[in-house]
Amino acid sequence: MTSHLSELFRKYRAWCPNSDARPLRTAPPVLATPPDTLNPARPGGGAGGSGRIDRGIRLATGSIRILIRNRQLLWFSLFTGLVMIFSVVSGLYLQFISGTALFPGTDLATGPAQVMISHGSLPWIALTFIIGLVSTFITYYLLAALIACVSLIHSGHTATVRDGLAYAGQYLRPLFSWAIIWACIGVVFSFFTNPSTMGTEPGDFGIIYGTMAFMACLYALTLFVVPLLVLAREDLAAAVTGSLFLFRKVWAEILVCFLIYFLIVFAILLTSLVPMIAIGFSSGSASAAGAVVVAYMLVMLLLVFIGSTIVGITITGLYLYGKTGILPAMFEGKQNG
Repeated sequence: MTSHLSELFRKYRAWCPNSDARPLRTAPPVLATPPDTLNPARPGGGAGGSGRIDRGIRLATGSIRILIRNRQLLWFSLFTGLVMIFSVVSGLYLQFISGTALFPGTDLATGPAQVMISHGSLPWIALTFIIGLVSTFITYYLLAALIACVSLIHSGHTATVRDGLAYAGQYLRPLFSWAIIWACIGVVFSFFTNPSTMGTEPGDFGIIYGTMAFMACLYALTLFVVPLLVLAREDLAAAVTGSLFLFRKVWAEILVCFLIYFLIVFAILLTSLVPMIAIGFSSGSASAAGAVVVAYMLVMLLLVFIGSTIVGITITGLYLYGKTGILPAMFEGKQNG
């Protein structure tokens, strides 16, 4: 694999007479500049509000098209889905042993009679941090590998999941550092959103919604940290500031992309719910109704898993556009991918 990546590097750096003497890490193959980015005067899809909306639509639809044409990327959906399941199950178990009902307001899966680890205690903080760190680090590692694969496709090459994972392995340290930061933020978020006391005190919902809004804004502002770490080889501090700069350039495209994805998911869930209700609940059978609920949850999980890969592809496209000012041709179906 190293020789394969080295060949790609020499091919796309052949214009430099000393390129063969440089180490591989100085110019990773996924950073190869394709011919369509060499002309900065080429239009990127129009100017003004209508142009930004059009670019957002093309990035969203192009991301779906890229995944359909490169179905090997669905492995990232599977891996990310497993990480999500681990995070949810471990989080619910920690909530259970903390004496908190898994579903507040119901009699389903209440906590044990004796609290094993109290919410907010040092053991609880340690376990919450470890669970968040493991799930976040693996998620960022998978995202980095997906970004590497999409960048290789952007350069006109066939990208395998193994190639992406191997390339992302070179950036484990900065990815781990970024995961530590988000794990700490997750601990703070969990501390202020204790389900056992949620809504029992005045202002609780204000704290909860304020914390969630802060988390969402922080995630959006740091959307390009991983691409900058992996593709631009920036250090963590430069990647965070660079992400803020890129977000300011492409915030409208981001909004359009995620609005389109929301509408697609809503339409799929709505169209799948109608026949499920008609078949399951019209029979009057409790088992049929339960099967409908399970099937609907599986549809939602499938959408989340596949959607995570589509979003990763979109992040790469937004990053490439933000850096070059040119919409990548593969998002318009004009290039491999």
